[in-house]
Formats: sequence, structure tokens, C-alpha cells
Amino acid sequence: MDLDLQFRLMKAAPTAKVLQAFRQDANMAGIAPPANAADARGRIQWISVELKNRQIGIARLELAAPEFCFVSELMILSAYRGQGIGHWVMKRVEQYCLELGIKRLLLEAGHGTDNFYKSQAFVADPLIPRLLRKEINPFQRKMFSPLFQ
Repeated sequence: MDLDLQFRLMKAAPTAKVLQAFRQDANMAGIAPPANAADARGRIQWISVELKNRQIGIARLELAAPEFCFVSELMILSAYRGQGIGHWVMKRVEQYCLELGIKRLLLEAGHGTDNFYKSQAFVADPLIPRLLRKEINPFQRKMFSPLFQ
């Protein structure tokens, strides 16, 4: 992939207008967003994917270190799908989680995204089959350096 992508940790949640635009683009406009309230079990981290200073993707990570990270939202604008950006983002999420000592990702695949996540080595969780999980290999090659400021 030749794109000059940037993975940024957001200091605050995206505005309602930004979220609505991404959800509408992903045909998720009628789905209620997760609550932004603080949770004693972990913390919320939003990430931004940018191309030439334009936000083309966002993701919401619910971090419950050291147990797991729940990827509750991952949306790439439709004009940029099919270019490997989602795969790139998931690798960055994995490396971010490893930096925090988290070795497992969990998510609930949205409609029509099962094949994408299976291509990323996610499997059905044995305890909650509607969830997909992935054990992150702590010995995987670091592809991005320096990781996060």
C-alpha cells in the first residue's frame, strides 16, 4: 500500500456530527452509538486514520488492560475501502494494544464484515459465539516505529 496514512490517538471523542457522518457513510445511521460514559473496568480510546491531513477513518477502542481490548467501532470512509486500510489499521491497533500489555482483541462484527475479520485471524469466541476474538502474537514484527507519542 503506497498511501501515506497516519494513525493518531484522539484526545477526545469525535463530535456527534463527525460520528453521524461516518455512521451514515457505513450504513450504520440507525444503530445507537455506544455510551461515552467512563467505565470503571477500563477506558475508552478513539483513534483517527488520516490521509494527507484528512480524516478517513475512526475506531473506538474499549481498553480493559491487561485482559483485552474491545474494538466497538471501526469505520473507514467508503471511498477508501478495498485498499487495505482496514488491515493496516487493525495491525496498528494490535501494536498499540501490545504496548499496553493487552494480548487479546474482541469485537462484534458488523453486518457483512465477517470475512474481513476472519482474514485478520479473528475466530468465534468459544464462550460468546457472536463475538470474534484474536490472540495477539507478542513476538510479531513491529511494523511501525516509533509507535506512539
